[in-house]
Parts: sequence; structure tokens; C-alpha cells
Amino acid sequence: MSTVIYISNKQIQVVTASGSGPKAKPKMAYTMASPEGSVINGMIMDPDALAPFIKGFFAHNKLSTKDVSLVINSSKIAGKRIELPPMSHNKTMDFVAREFNDVTRDDTVPIFAYTDLAVEKGSKIKKVYAESIDSEFIKDYIALFNDAGITLKGIYSSEGVMIRMIEQSAGKRCKNFVVQIADDNMLTNVLWADGNFVYYSGQRCFNEPGTEEYMEECVRALSQLTQFMKANQMETPIQNIFVAGIKGLDIDVYRQLTSSSRIDAAVEWFDCGLSQKVKRRFDLTAVLPVLAGLFGEDKTNNLLTNFNLKKKQKKVDAFWKKSIILISLIFIIMLGITILVNVKKNQLEEELDRVQTYNENPATMMQLALYDTAVEEIKEGSDRYNSYVNVKNAVETFPIFNEKIREPLERCAVGYAEIEITSFDAVAGSLSFTANSERVQDINKFIARIQEESIFSSVSYSGYSINAKDNSWNIHVTCILAESAGR
Repeated sequence: MSTVIYISNKQIQVVTASGSGPKAKPKMAYTMASPEGSVINGMIMDPDALAPFIKGFFAHNKLSTKDVSLVINSSKIAGKRIELPPMSHNKTMDFVAREFNDVTRDDTVPIFAYTDLAVEKGSKIKKVYAESIDSEFIKDYIALFNDAGITLKGIYSSEGVMIRMIEQSAGKRCKNFVVQIADDNMLTNVLWADGNFVYYSGQRCFNEPGTEEYMEECVRALSQLTQFMKANQMETPIQNIFVAGIKGLDIDVYRQLTSSSRIDAAVEWFDCGLSQKVKRRFDLTAVLPVLAGLFGEDKTNNLLTNFNLKKKQKKVDAFWKKSIILISLIFIIMLGITILVNVKKNQLEEELDRVQTYNENPATMMQLALYDTAVEEIKEGSDRYNSYVNVKNAVETFPIFNEKIREPLERCAVGYAEIEITSFDAVAGSLSFTANSERVQDINKFIARIQEESIFSSVSYSGYSINAKDNSWNIHVTCILAESAGR
């Protein structure tokens, strides 16, 4: 029996289970709120409050303090999808370390990990989801659980284990889909295209889960993913949307909202494949972040293992530094005593000359220079492309004035009011027009029709006044256009 604990922000999740992956058998699941302000964005802010809280929770529920895995959700853990030639674990780790050179600061000691991604059979390319985190971040968690009297066997990033869980469930059934998983006020969005993991994002939601405003936030996240796909020239549309963990979600309403946002995809609950084993003991969809820890545990993405390895390497390096100094002193003394040592010295010098000649070979130096140049050009091109995409996405959020805006407005006024469009402000998103009606009873009908139009994010109606010239009624209304209206 193993235990997995998940820590993100306010919510802490725990699950006990036997086995792993699709064959795992969850026994019990728990959800509790962490002490106020003790954890923010996965970072430990108040260990003196959090350690006794976790220790007391394990003791109260009689959970084993051995064989415990920790899953952390934090934006401090940097991640990226990488394609590389097939190579050994050690060479892959070296490759990953080079990939994060642009985000590693001199005053930090980074820890690296990666999760293998599925590839087509016979493929000559290896795909991984690589991650990097400051070793001090991991050190804080090790100290926390030591204070709580809990022995950790592994520390994993939520992103890596979540991707692995989706890969082994929805990824085996569908090729183009999005998974949305809610964790308190955090929403995770994972995009799969053409049978491959493409993009992972997390965002904070500001509305109460289950409300229409909350669901609209979730739909906006889907719209952003579709824009991302267009920007990256992904032609195949999203075919499925899997949701989980959203409290009070009316899935029929959510289907209507996605459809009204022009997202033509089947919406259904996400099933990680363990529902038959859990049955009704607890709500599986509410604890998916911690259940993901049962799918993704591997030596390649175990941050604790890599942290301990880094410490061991530091000790070995210190030992060898001292040893080299001692050996050099002994070698100098022996060199002046016997001719035999002089002969050995000459042999070593010849060997050194041979190795140095090889290293300074123009062909070797040229290959190294070409590699460095290619890496720099790829980085510059990627940065420039990302800047273009960001600018394009920002511009497309501004509304534009065209027939798509004029036609709904004129249609709303037919039979109720006469309108004349006077100005349009794309920056403010405001559309100004004059409106008057011959019959006062038609004013509210006109306003109601405008408020139903999706091109407006808000319609402010402040009343009406009589026009003494022709006994008509002037309508006082201000309209703010919705994001990307007219496109």
C-alpha cells in the first residue's frame, strides 16, 4: 500500500492505493485545506504551520508515513516539450540541462527531470517533457516532511504525472482533444493534437466554481487554445473536451457555452480508467491531481532522486579535488628520486600530447563551432517567432467594426427604434450610436434585444427622455463590444 500527497495552493489531496498506472487500486481519498498562507503557488511559506498540520492529518487518519510520494503543482517548475535523438538516460539528462541554459541563473543550482512521451512505433525521434526547478525548492519540501516524520520515496511535478495519466487514458482513445481539470481555484488545460501531447497550461479562476461566470472562464481558456492552434498552424480541430474536478458543473450548460463560442467538440467527463475500481467510495474526478501520481512515477522524473544524485556528485567532486592535490605532491617527490618515474613522466606527456592534438584538430573544433552556432540560431528564431505570435494574438483581441457588428444592431432596432452609428473606439471597445423610438413601450424591447447579442460584452441602459421636436423618445444606452467582435 502506497500513499500519494498532492500540494498546490489552498487544497491538499491524499490518496492511498495499491499498484500503479491503469492497474492501480485506490482505497481512500482525502481533501483538506492547508493552513492559511502556508502554501502559495506550491511554495512553502510557513513550514512551522504546515509540518504539524500534515503530521496530525496522517496520524488522525492512521496513514503510513513510509512509502509516500509527493506531487507538487507550481509555476516555479519550468517545463518544455523536447524532441531529441534516442539516447541513454544520462545523455538525455545532459541534453535537458543544455535546453534550460537560457532560464538557469548563476545563483541557483537547478534540478532536472523528464517524462518520456509516447512516439509512433519505429520512430527515430525521442519525445520528452523536460522540467527544471531550483534545488532549494526541493530542499524545503524534504525538510518539511522530515519535520512531519514522513519518509518520501519520490517528489514529482504535477505537470509530468498529469501528462502521463492522460496519455494512458484519453490518449489511447482520442487523437485531438483538451482535458480541463479544476483544483480549487486553479484550472489546468492540456492539449493533445494528432495523437501527441502539445501544450500544458495552468491558470487561476476568479469566479465561484459551478457558476456561469466560472464556466465562461473555462470556455475562454478553450478559445485561447484554439487561437494557439491557429497560430501554430494546427489544422485538425479539437474533437473532444474532457472535464473534471469542477464543482457543481452542469455539463449540458457547458456544452451550450462551448457551442456558442464556436467550439464544435463533444464535451464529457474525464475518466482516467479507475472509475470501476473506485466505484462510489469517493468522487474520482475531484482528486485527479493526486491520482495522477499513481500513473507518472518513474526514475527519470523523480526530483528527489535527482536531488540526492546532485548532492552525491558534489561530495565526489570534493573528494577528487583533495585526492588530485595529494597525488600531485607525491608524484613531484617521486619524480625527483628515481629515473623510472622520469620515464613514466615522459610516457604520460606523450599521451597528453596525443589527446591534446586530437582535441585541437580543426575538424573537431569546426564541428563544435557549428553546433554552438546552430543552437544560438534556433534559440533566436524561436524567441522571434514567439514574439510574433504574442503580438498577433494581442491584436486579434481588439474588435473591428464591420457588417458583423452593424447587422445585429440594425436587426435589433427593426420595428422598435431608429438608430444611427456615430463612432467606434477599438481600444476602448465602445460603439456609440443615437437611438430614438416613437413608442415608449418599445424601448425596453429594443434594449432587451441588444443585451441578448453576443457581440456586446456589456450594455448600459440609463433611461430615456422625450424629444420635444417630434414627440419621439431619445434612448440613453452605451455598448461595449465583446473581445474579438467582428472577426
